Amino acid sequence: MQYKRFPLWEKGCLAAIIILILAALLPARSLEAKEDRPVVRVGYPIQQGLTEIDENGNYTGYIYDYLQEIAQYTGWDYEFVRAEGDINESLMTLMEMLENGEIDIMGGMLYNSRMEEMYDYASNSCGIVYTVLKVLYEDTAFNEASREERPLRVAMIDGAAQRREELEEYCRMNMLIPEIVPCDTEEEMLQALKENRADVMLSTSMEFMEGLRTVARFSPRPFYFVSTKGKTDLLNQLDKALQSIEQADPYFSASLYEQYFNPPNTELWLTSEEKKYVETAGTLKVGVLSDLPPYQYTDEVTGQLKGIGVDLLEKIQEQTGLSFQLVVAPDEKTLNRMAAEGSIDLVAGMNYDYELAKDRNVAMSRPYITTQYMLLISDRMQNRRLEEMSMAMVDGCGCYWEKTDTGVYFQSREDIVRAINSGKPYYSYMDAYVAQYYFNKTEFKSLKLIPQISIDSSTCIGVVKPASTELLSILNKVIQALPQDEMQSIIYANTIFKESPTLADYIKENPFQAAAAAGVVIFLIIAALAWGIFTKEKLNRKITLELAKHREIYGLVNDYFFEYDIKKDIFTISMKPDGNGEERTAIYNLKSGTDEKTDYRKQLLEIMVPGKDGIRELQLPEYKQNQTEDTLTLIWIRLAMKTIYDYKGNPVCIIGKMNDIEEERRERDKLKNQAERDGLTHAYNAKTSLRLIEERLQGLEEGNRGALLLIDIDKFKNINDTYGHMAGDQVLCEVAAVLRECFREEDIVGRPGGDEFVVYMDRMKENKALADTCERLLQNIRKINVANAGKVTISVGAVVTKRGDRYDEVYKLADNALYRAKREGRDGFFIA
Repeated sequence: MQYKRFPLWEKGCLAAIIILILAALLPARSLEAKEDRPVVRVGYPIQQGLTEIDENGNYTGYIYDYLQEIAQYTGWDYEFVRAEGDINESLMTLMEMLENGEIDIMGGMLYNSRMEEMYDYASNSCGIVYTVLKVLYEDTAFNEASREERPLRVAMIDGAAQRREELEEYCRMNMLIPEIVPCDTEEEMLQALKENRADVMLSTSMEFMEGLRTVARFSPRPFYFVSTKGKTDLLNQLDKALQSIEQADPYFSASLYEQYFNPPNTELWLTSEEKKYVETAGTLKVGVLSDLPPYQYTDEVTGQLKGIGVDLLEKIQEQTGLSFQLVVAPDEKTLNRMAAEGSIDLVAGMNYDYELAKDRNVAMSRPYITTQYMLLISDRMQNRRLEEMSMAMVDGCGCYWEKTDTGVYFQSREDIVRAINSGKPYYSYMDAYVAQYYFNKTEFKSLKLIPQISIDSSTCIGVVKPASTELLSILNKVIQALPQDEMQSIIYANTIFKESPTLADYIKENPFQAAAAAGVVIFLIIAALAWGIFTKEKLNRKITLELAKHREIYGLVNDYFFEYDIKKDIFTISMKPDGNGEERTAIYNLKSGTDEKTDYRKQLLEIMVPGKDGIRELQLPEYKQNQTEDTLTLIWIRLAMKTIYDYKGNPVCIIGKMNDIEEERRERDKLKNQAERDGLTHAYNAKTSLRLIEERLQGLEEGNRGALLLIDIDKFKNINDTYGHMAGDQVLCEVAAVLRECFREEDIVGRPGGDEFVVYMDRMKENKALADTCERLLQNIRKINVANAGKVTISVGAVVTKRGDRYDEVYKLADNALYRAKREGRDGFFIA
């Protein structure tokens, strides 16, 4: 049979037709599959901590994370629906859409009977908000005073009836007598604390103020997901998912709360008893092992004590004023004897183990390092079972891994390592950092390290008994308050090192090459020069091998590690393992390349300067792997780096690690926004309003005009006295909402305090336009309808501003105009 041969152009047309058919069919199938998955429309108002969008446009927040966890059980996809306007306008719009069925669910809603008539609530809550008591960081009176001598002075918003009932119930249960210090604003409450007119201030767990810490929380109130009335099937799926989350992880909502509403406390505060202890303690003697690298050891070159524990003691000394004297203990047995005799007061570092603490007669601080244990074994023993070998232990250290009847004791950890490395039938368990220290030494090439995931190794400071309660508390506070980056710097400085290779090491590893090189050096000088070049390359490869071993052990922790080869211009990042456990790396040339990552390469190149070691912060791309390809997103990272030199002292490469600080930066931005806004009305607070208006006045150009309006709610005290402060708070919120509606987005709307508001407008052409604006504002205020609050009106004092005006002068004119408007019968305005 003969086959017809198609011309080349016919083959090309046939291939093109097949590609077009496949391109038309495949997306349709993909779309079909996606349409099978239910899409739930979620109301998404922008609220700090709850529902946010970061600077890269990514959704984030407490409710967003909760929704993603719910989707694991329901298979839902989400369509996040946002509304224009400020938070109040956005919430009102989305709640109306929810009532009409235009969206399906919203989260973060407190329960009340009126809303239950409009929406269906989920059976299980998705979080708890508490009423809390806060004090100044430096104030320790609440913690250390018995309160029997005088009442507990509590600063709180005047007229907050519900919170007052909650406070009185808390005080009754704790046998405290409350004395209320009434205030109109949060700023006034803070001032009462600073002026010692109040001991504590009343707030909620989701409100953050700089310089305060929480000392008590009570009266929990749950918040929920709500859905449109009648969507029974959706609500049943939601309830089942919430129940499943609670059963799988009872602490899920608590973890989210810590992540989004409880920023880490790095402030160190001591009670009066602790300060007194520091003043009278004198010099404390600290037992320091000389054979526990990298935690505690004697430097072979300088003879000085070094290590993570020693550096931490220096930090404690700097921050507290305590004085330490380091006492060398050559081994564990000596250290135990010193503790038993009372010749030392502290142990610089020990395993956080209750049995060991009991044997040593010490109390333990909180751990300052937690890492994995490693199984140490010789590569010549890997085919033998552990039951056939003996466990090697340090005499006096104790071992609680298993029965140790058949164990073999050694004087030091280095003796254990040498015995295992020699191929004897021993094995041992060591802290990952200690094991890596010995593994990095070229003389221990037969060692194999196997991570153990069943138990962690935690290191703490021991306090010899009878232990001072104040000393133990001081140590715990410093460990807790020490910033994570400082602790990582201490660890990094003591664990990342370059061991200088010796001639004996090289000859041992390369006997034939060394012998040949020695013969060539004797008989041929030119060959000796060539050999020198060869050995230099070998050294470079050795450094690369050392770095590879570092990456292997540090792959156990949640960090990225990098290496920059200065001569070859190769920047390598060791990335997290993929789903198959395979290690992945990203490699760049920083001095060349024209793709979308060029700008980030330039940033890295500016930082990668030999000799300028330390810590830097910058934005870099992060790769996330999905089913089809790696995607790139920008994240803030912190780099810790160190320059590595060759045997001639020339910089060869720069190594270091990267930490993801995206959450830390996001939390910093969130706190800044909270500090500028009034907690009730979300208008600018007094301090921010003053700053912004002064900036606008200073920026006025010649011939341009602005306007400053002072607004006061008429007879607001009567509203509070007659209908209660909850009605008063609602009136304040409604007035603030009308102000935002009546003025432009770029205008400044602030609340200096109480029932007074201030507005500043740019580009005011004439008094008539200002008068029209004031009249329109009065009309809109009259439309406010707050149940049981009566008619709401305002008085307005306004003044036109020009270049050169000062804020205090303009404010005084507006205040006089406001007084004139009130004197003429209220519900009106007057322009100065």
